[in-house]
Formats: sequence, structure tokens, C-alpha cells
Amino acid sequence: MEKNIRIIGRDVLFSVLNSYSQVFFSTSKILAIFLVFISFFDYGAGIGGLIAVGVANFLAYGLGYNTYLLKLGLYGFNSLLVGLGIGLAFQPSVQLYVLVAIAAGTCFFLTIVSQGVLGKYGLPFLSIPFLVTIWIVGLSGGELTVLNISERGIYTYNELFGLGGHTIVRLYNWLEALVGSSFVRIYFYSLGAIFFQKGLLAGIIISIGLLIYSRITFVLSILGYSVSYLFYVLVGIEFNSLSYTFIGFNYILTAIALGGYYLIPGRTSYAWIIILLPAVVLITISTQQLFKLYHISPYSLPFNMVVLMFLYSLKLSEKLPVGLIETPIQLGNPEKNLYLQSGNLKRFPVRFPVAASLPFLGEWKVSQGQNGEITHKGAWRNAWDFIITDTNYKQFKGSGDFVEDYFCFGKAITAPFEGTVMEVVNSIQDNTIGDVNTKNNWGNTVILKHSNTIYSKLSHLKYHSVEVKEGDRVKQGQLLGRCGNSGRSPYPHLHFQFQHTPYIGSPTLDYPFGHYLLKGDKYAFQAFSFPGKGQVVANPVKNEQLAKVLHFIPGQRLSGEFRLESLKTGAITQTEKFNWNVNTDVFNSTYLESEEDGSLAYLYNNGNLHYFTNFTGNKETPLYWFFLALFKVPLGFLPNSKINDQVPVNMMFGGMLKFLQDFIAPLYLFLKVDYSLEIKNAGDILSSGDVKMTSKITKKIMGHETGKFDFTINLKESGVFEIEIRFNEFKIHMKCSNE
Repeated sequence: MEKNIRIIGRDVLFSVLNSYSQVFFSTSKILAIFLVFISFFDYGAGIGGLIAVGVANFLAYGLGYNTYLLKLGLYGFNSLLVGLGIGLAFQPSVQLYVLVAIAAGTCFFLTIVSQGVLGKYGLPFLSIPFLVTIWIVGLSGGELTVLNISERGIYTYNELFGLGGHTIVRLYNWLEALVGSSFVRIYFYSLGAIFFQKGLLAGIIISIGLLIYSRITFVLSILGYSVSYLFYVLVGIEFNSLSYTFIGFNYILTAIALGGYYLIPGRTSYAWIIILLPAVVLITISTQQLFKLYHISPYSLPFNMVVLMFLYSLKLSEKLPVGLIETPIQLGNPEKNLYLQSGNLKRFPVRFPVAASLPFLGEWKVSQGQNGEITHKGAWRNAWDFIITDTNYKQFKGSGDFVEDYFCFGKAITAPFEGTVMEVVNSIQDNTIGDVNTKNNWGNTVILKHSNTIYSKLSHLKYHSVEVKEGDRVKQGQLLGRCGNSGRSPYPHLHFQFQHTPYIGSPTLDYPFGHYLLKGDKYAFQAFSFPGKGQVVANPVKNEQLAKVLHFIPGQRLSGEFRLESLKTGAITQTEKFNWNVNTDVFNSTYLESEEDGSLAYLYNNGNLHYFTNFTGNKETPLYWFFLALFKVPLGFLPNSKINDQVPVNMMFGGMLKFLQDFIAPLYLFLKVDYSLEIKNAGDILSSGDVKMTSKITKKIMGHETGKFDFTINLKESGVFEIEIRFNEFKIHMKCSNE
């Protein structure tokens, strides 16, 4: 009972604090404390904000809305802004706070409606509920005769003295004297205005809170403000007006939202901030003039308009600009979002929803790749031709005068991904060697629909070999037909391309294969990549034992032992037993949770690949080492195959180095963590039994190695994980299994 009360109390506290930090798209408790503190610089606004948050969260809980979103503060932050705005406008009274409660309730229901309407288009509701509510109150204000307009702010020194005596007054005077630049002063005024606070101190405290929470957010606040300032100067608009209006924050919030929250921070997102902010300025100026007629402020309307328009435009784009990536998994912190993506920008299936396999069995060679020298040009440049060669690199036996001499002729052609058959041609005769059919250019062909915008086309198939018909649903790997020599094909080969439309002759689409093995000295595992001319490629063959052991099912429990040993003395310096549970969150993401300390290791398994996506909690625990050892493991191998990746920077670096990296991370990463994994004993990797692998993690600063971790992994047929880790002068032994 006592434990349940503590949990409820914690959830209530978090829902309140997060309502404050959500104004900056954050769930940082430190930032929230800063914001709660400055909200009481005007006690009327501070009280109004707390009442509004309490009303909104009470309604959300009482009416049974999503408790996860409630704890994140998403149901409360709009009402908070309403409470702050109303609390600032009128003198404190019972009637005022009754109005705040009513307005907060109204704003809450507008939040639910906005969430439902905009959510259908995958868009956030931002501060639209606040805008509608504050305008309703503002337009009604003249009729609310029982309320008195606030006189706070007229006698600034009296209010400061009441807030903190001579100390606060002296601090205020010192800050006023210290910050002489109008450019810097208005930046702090604009930050403070987000929470309806006037004066330098509120803005300075918010900026410190932003700096502690996120260096990228802090930089974006300066970038957004600076770009807008330059545009004001460029077109001759009076900028000092921002020092006494609640408008300047539109530029800051737009930069934070698009530069580092809804989009992965980077050069491209920063460039778009520079492009879009002049539009925010123009909308701000024009709406100010319009709203003057009604004696109300546009508040955050320009920010909402530009952010929603831009995000909606991206939804309609067939292909995002290079470097512009919508945040696939929102971690609530720009640095974490960036570092998670920086290792492998193609890792998440959200970016490439069709994870296509190679459309054949065994090893094939790319005879003509993208931007080919013969036919893959112009609108049809993004295509591949595949053949089979022997050890002497020949594609035929004997004289090669007959189609049957070619190793690929008659070989099975399979569906690269699940989908629907849109078109089939099956009646074109195969050419004799050296001849081509220019009338029926593509020959026998199958076109598959994989999504509304992604189709695949497989051409030059063998005469009367197609096994499917229009309208059929096919599975990945299902037989479609046989490789042939029909159409514009002088010798047997398979032509393959992705395209946007379901027609023969459609232009090609620049889209990668999902997972395949590239043959070299070792087989290198490629994820969402493009085979090149002359490369020999093959589909990974799934190791059933590996797939079984790494298939973590919610409700599953693992337990084991951990031992830390000194390599210098051989002494055991730490031993412990541990227990992990497999769970899923509200977004259906799977994670391992440590019973001992609550650490979480998030993972993803798409049937072809296992990888960990994120880790939160104590980094001196067995779960953290397990996370690193098996960071990314393909479930299919050929002997001697190898995979490379990068671990997010924040998983391995901390302190001042990480702090400094955060500032320039969107532009340049001087910290790097390389990961590689390969087979230790490859002889029986495709058979059942133990699977032995080695993995390595290397920490680098400016390209120079600063630390190395070597992992030896033995996955037993019984489901037991045996892991040995060597780093510096220590060795770790881990052993765990399913209960």
C-alpha cells in the first residue's frame, strides 16, 4: 500500500513537472524546476499556472485518458500557459482563479480535440489549444467586470523587494548594468516571455536551464533569435518592440521545434531554420497588425503556423531532402535523438519501410549497377542487372552460344518483399544469344506493390516461367518465375528496379536493398545499401539457433551471474547475480529491464536482424555490458561474415568531452564509437548447436583510438549466453539464461 502511494505521488509530481518542461519539448525535471521557479516571479501567474495544470491533469486522469501521455505532461502544458497568461493579466482574487480553472478545463478539451484531429495526419497539436483558449478569455475580458486588470510590473522595485528583499533588488540592478547590449537583452526578454515573465532575470534563468538540459536546444534558441534579428535589420523593421511584447519567443520555439526536436539535428535542419524564420517574422508582424483590431496578441500563432505547415509538407513529400530526417523514435532530448541516428542513419525501419531482400537464391554478381554504362541512364538509372559467374568469373559454360549455357538461366527468381502482384507479362520468347527484342523491351516481367509509393519490377524472365498472376498476394522469398533472356536482353540476366508507380516502363526509384551479404575476403553484412557493379552478393541464410536465442518475448525472464576480475592480479573484484525481464512499452517497443536497478535496454528484431536501440540507467551493470556485446547481430550468416556499425556517442562518452561535443554535434562529431562483430568459429554456423562470435568496440577522439573493448560471445543451443569482456586491465565473465 505504501509503495503504491509512493508510485502515485511520483506520477503526479512528474505529470506536473513535465507540463512545465514540455513547453520546450522536454521532460527534463531540472529544466522543469527552473521553470516553476521563474513562473512565480509574478506570483499571480505562478499560482494560475499551478491551478491550471492541476485542473487539466485531474480531468485527464478522471476521464481515463492515456496515463503515459499524462505523465509526459502533454495534457497539461497548454493549460499551464493559459493559467500563466490569465494570472498575469488580472489582479489575484478568488474570482480570477475560478476563471483560471474554467479556462484550464476548456483548454484541456481543446487539447483532446486537437490531438484527435491533427493526430490523424501525424502532426503535433503544439500550443493551438492555448491560443484558442487565451483568445476566448482575451475577447471576453472587457465584460469580466469583477476582475481588475493587473498593475504588477508598474512598480518593479517594490515587487522585487517583496520577492527577495535587497538581495534581489541588487541582483536586478547588477544584471541591468551588466547586460548593456539590446541584442542580448531582448534575447533574454524573449525567453522570459515564453512563461509570461518580464525582465532579464527570468530569461537568464531559463537560458541556464536550457543549457543544462540540452546544449543543442540552447544553441538553437540563439540561432532562431539571431536569424530573426538579422532579418529585422535587413528589411528595416524596428526590433526593440520585442522587448515589451510577448512575440519574440516565436522565433526561438520554431528553431527548437524544427531544428532539434521533430527533425534530427543536423546541417540540413539548421539550414531550414535559416530559410523558414523570415517567414515566421513576416507572419508575426502581419498578425500583430491584424490582432490589434481586437486588442489581443497573436501570441504563439506564427510558431504554430510555420511548424505545422512545414511538418505537413514533409508528410506529402515522396522523398525527403538529403540530410533531413524526421525523428523516428522520440527520446525527448535532441542529443539523444542525434546520437542514436549518427551511428547508422539507415537503421530504423521507419526510414525504409520496405526491407527488401535480393530477389534470388545463392550468390549473384552485379553485371550493371546504378548509373550504368549501357542502359541504366536518365530516369532509369537506379536499377541493377544480376548474373551468376563461376570461380573463373565466366557467366556461362562451354561456348556460351545457347541460353542453357548460362549459369543464371532458369534459376529461381523470388519476391524481394511481401506485396501484391500488379502486372504480369509471361508470353515473350527468349532471345537467342546476342539478339534483342526492342519491341517488347522489358520482356517477361512481374511488378509487385509493396506500399502506396514503393513497387518493384523484375524483368527479362524466362518464357512461360512466371508462377503468379495479377492480384496475387506474395510473401517475401516466394517463387515468382525463372531468370530468362526475353526482351532487350542479349544474354540471360535479371533486371531489377524499385519504382513509384505500377507500370512497365516507369522511371526507377533510388531505394536500397534491406539486408544482404557482400562477398570479399569475408562476407560483410550490408544494411539498406546499394550493390555496385562487379560486386558478388547473396541473401543471408538465417541461423535458426541464433534467431531462437535472440528472440526475446515479453514476459520472458533471464537470470545470471556477473564476475569482474583484475587481469593484473587475477583477483575477483566484483560478483553479483542479476535478473532481467522482457517487457514492452506503450509504443510496443521491446526492452530488457533490470530488476536490481531499473536499467532498460531497448531492442528491435525484424526477423533478419537483432539490434539494441537505446540504453537508459546505470552503465556499470551487467545489462549495460550485454547491450554492448550484442549491440547489432544479423540473424543470417555465411561463413566468415562480418558486420560494422557505430554505438551512439552518449552510450560510451560522458563528462566535459560529451558536453563540448553536444554544442557542435549537428555539424561535426569528433567523438566516435565503432562496433564490429564477426564469427569466431564459422565451420558450423549454419547448423544447429553453439554459435560463437566476437565483437569489438573502439572509442575514438578525433580519429585516435582511446579505448578498446573485446567481447567473446558463446550462444549455447540450450539458450545460455556466455560472454567474456576484456578492457584496460579487467576481464568480465557473464553467464545468463532463460528461466
